[in-house]
Amino acid sequence: MKTVIIGGGKACREIIELASGTFMKELRLEIVSVMDSDPDAPGMVFARKKGIDTTTDIQQVMDTPDLELVLELTGRDHVLKQIHKIIPLGVKLIDHTIARIFWDLLNAQTDQMARIDELATLEEKLDRERNFLQLLVDSIPELIVVLDKDKKVTRVNRSFSSYIGITPDEAAGKTCIELFAGTDFEEHCKREVEMLDFTLRIGKSFSSIWMIPPPNEVHWEVTRTPLISRGGSPRGILATWHRITDQVMLRREIETAEERFRSFIDSAHDWISMKDLEGRYIIVNPVTAAAFGHKPEDFVGKRADEILPEKLARLIQKHDKEVIECNCHRSYEEVIPIEGRDHHFQTVRFPLKDYKGSVQGVCTIMRDVTSEKELRDQLVQSSKLVAIGQLAAGVAHEINNPLTGILAYAEDLADDLSSHDEHFEDIEVIIRETKRCRDIVRNLLDFARQEAPKLEKTSPNQIVTHALSLVEKLPQFRNIEIKQDIARDIPPVQCDQRQIQQVVLNLMLNAADAMNSKGLIRLITKYDKRQDKCIISVEDNGPGIPENLIDKIFEPFFSTKGTNGLGLAVSWGIVERHRGTIEVDMADEGGAIFNIVLPAYHGT
Repeated sequence: MKTVIIGGGKACREIIELASGTFMKELRLEIVSVMDSDPDAPGMVFARKKGIDTTTDIQQVMDTPDLELVLELTGRDHVLKQIHKIIPLGVKLIDHTIARIFWDLLNAQTDQMARIDELATLEEKLDRERNFLQLLVDSIPELIVVLDKDKKVTRVNRSFSSYIGITPDEAAGKTCIELFAGTDFEEHCKREVEMLDFTLRIGKSFSSIWMIPPPNEVHWEVTRTPLISRGGSPRGILATWHRITDQVMLRREIETAEERFRSFIDSAHDWISMKDLEGRYIIVNPVTAAAFGHKPEDFVGKRADEILPEKLARLIQKHDKEVIECNCHRSYEEVIPIEGRDHHFQTVRFPLKDYKGSVQGVCTIMRDVTSEKELRDQLVQSSKLVAIGQLAAGVAHEINNPLTGILAYAEDLADDLSSHDEHFEDIEVIIRETKRCRDIVRNLLDFARQEAPKLEKTSPNQIVTHALSLVEKLPQFRNIEIKQDIARDIPPVQCDQRQIQQVVLNLMLNAADAMNSKGLIRLITKYDKRQDKCIISVEDNGPGIPENLIDKIFEPFFSTKGTNGLGLAVSWGIVERHRGTIEVDMADEGGAIFNIVLPAYHGT
């Protein structure tokens, strides 16, 4: 339809655009000319770009050949009146009022088409996102099921379909029991309805473990997550099955390894402990904790100075620091007092490292070698005793005969001389010193003889009682107070009562001599249940033994009093032959304590 437009405003431009597109396909407008009094109006400029004639003369556009339609868009009534006067006969006129209605219809159609296009684009986008979401869900190895509020399946992923052996369409609309009938999950589904109801009720995720028993053991972590609508109410459930068999098996292996490690640590007789870089205990085995009267858990999280004696804690922290600084293992010989007795330990410390090789702490392994050290010392002492005993036996026999002759002639001379004779006192000195030599020879022979004990079941209390009865009337004990602390429940020992009694006597005589025959002696018997040992103690309140001499007092011929120095050596040998030891300690108020330690006897 050949058309001219009168009025070159914005509406004119938009009409030209619509006419040149596909939107107005039902109303084909062939716009051949545009008229406006302003040649620079937007519609006039746009028309010229489109190759459409423009003019400022209204009569000229009315003279357009074969004109069929005039669109008046000026909105001015006087222009409309002028058009009515000059419009050719048979040419249709659409004035600005009708054009506005037409324009609104066009705009409404445009909006509708735009909305349709937008919806189509949105639908296409939704389809892409839906497909992407399904692709994403299908790529997840976990089994995934979406249920509606009635607990019926609406969607499953590819992993689920493959595992159960049904298609997504076949799964749709089924309940849990129907879905898993005849599968490994069937037993669990009987309880699943309650789980799903619980998830919908609380509106929060909920997980549980499903296990398929051996021989095809499989573990699943099942998580049910409520799907909440914008209004806050649950609209369904997302259920996922995550296979955790490997994790369970790994955890089982770790727990087994930890149990083996714990059994090893707890069963070890060595002291074993582990500390972090701050010196706080991580692990302590029972034997270590028991030595200090604690339980292993008492140590965990504490430093050595918080639970151990100060001196020992300083030693431990010093050695730990050395190991951490050198990042290497170190060996130490350490002495630790336990229940009043020094214990010797061979200690190995080494750094604890993580998987990257970084030092995380220190491990300590300590072996109590006190018994081995004592045995080694006893072997050394025994070797000395054997060698000196053999020497003493030979010397004693060679000296004994001359001494007998000297003593006999001296006694004869004394019998012949008057007590007022000037030589009488000299003869008395000869007799006294000869007898002293004879006693030395007798001790040498006793020492050399090393007589095997005649073992019999004897009470340690009885030994003390008999020894006490022998010294009560001796002159050197007149000014000595003797106290007894006798254990009532002490078991017997298997010993030669005469020989052990001799040891007690020797210790009491030494004590009296050390106190210059004035002071206090305590005779104590007790039973060490942990070591199954009976102990007879002789304690005095004399000056004690200098620390630098303690290791020498049992050596033959060693004496600080001018004696022959064989008493303690003989006593050591006797106790050793009874499979026992003599231990020396210092009393709190001064003085010495000698402990005769013998194995308890539980035979008949």
